[in-house]
Amino acid sequence: MGILTGIIAFIILLPIIVFVHEYGHFLFARINGVRIESFSIGFGPSLFEWKDKHNTVWKISAIPLGGYVKMLGQSDTPESAKEKAEKAKKLTAKEKAESFQFKKRYQKASIVFAGPFFNFVFGFILFFSLFFFKGIPNTTSIVMDVVKDSPAYSSGIKTGDIFVSINGTLVENPRSIGKIIKSSNGKKLDIVVNRSGKNIDISVIPEQKNDSYFLGVSYASKFENYKKIGFVKSIQESYSSIKNIVVDTVKSLGEILIGSRSSKELGGMISIAKVSGEALSSGFYSFLYLMSFISVSLGLFNLFPIPVLDGGYLFIYMIEGIIRREIPEKIKEIIFSIGFMFIIFLLLLSNFNDILRIVK
Repeated sequence: MGILTGIIAFIILLPIIVFVHEYGHFLFARINGVRIESFSIGFGPSLFEWKDKHNTVWKISAIPLGGYVKMLGQSDTPESAKEKAEKAKKLTAKEKAESFQFKKRYQKASIVFAGPFFNFVFGFILFFSLFFFKGIPNTTSIVMDVVKDSPAYSSGIKTGDIFVSINGTLVENPRSIGKIIKSSNGKKLDIVVNRSGKNIDISVIPEQKNDSYFLGVSYASKFENYKKIGFVKSIQESYSSIKNIVVDTVKSLGEILIGSRSSKELGGMISIAKVSGEALSSGFYSFLYLMSFISVSLGLFNLFPIPVLDGGYLFIYMIEGIIRREIPEKIKEIIFSIGFMFIIFLLLLSNFNDILRIVK
């Protein structure tokens, strides 16, 4: 049942987020007068398709792991000047006017940027809707485990304790605990925990390890109820949620790149399906929250300046704008080949990690 739920959740979640992303490209291409030849959700053979009044073919394809918008004059790989010239000769004046290839650089950039931008907007709308109509989860931070002979163990913190405050600051979520410990600089922390309905005062001096401090406890959020918030607060919380996703993702990837975190933490399609299934089983709120999270994450990932991703194209357009000429196609070809290999490597690594987790 768990596997089935994960597959169902994955099949629901991913196409919606992909549609939002590709619709951003589609809409801005239309705004800039580019002809859209096809819009596909999924890759591979078409399962179902229809043509609209603009002669755009809309497809639902067999492999639901992405999607694409095919524009007139758009090439996924660099072309030589000779190839471009040969193609241009075959186009009518109307086709040239509707071709992505002949649009101004800022128009191309707006079309490329629109995909990730729509993911961020979609994530914001979902977050706002959840917070405004349902409220924000009111959670407590519960101690899951205490490391033996750690500062927390010596001070008397026990599994099941609920953090109430640290140095007079109310603990709203596990994130705030980590921030307070990090900023303590090893100084004594006056902690109030709730144990079986009674508040208990505990003093702890964090232990330093390398450049950080730790108490020796693992903790997690425990859901209590939903707290209703107003319109303005919902906007603030939505912005804060997106900001946290961006900051945490960039920080985590940076730590993996410099080697301070293991690349084994990366997860692939199986991990997404697993988490999606768990969220769907937990309820509609959790599922939509995860959809918001993944939409923002997808938008952010696509903005990384890696060739073959949207951010890679934007970076090239920026460089070309600065030097006021196009980058030679041979150089572009090398750059895109490296980018493609890097993306394949990431996909293989993340999905290999998933398989290892299953085996273990």
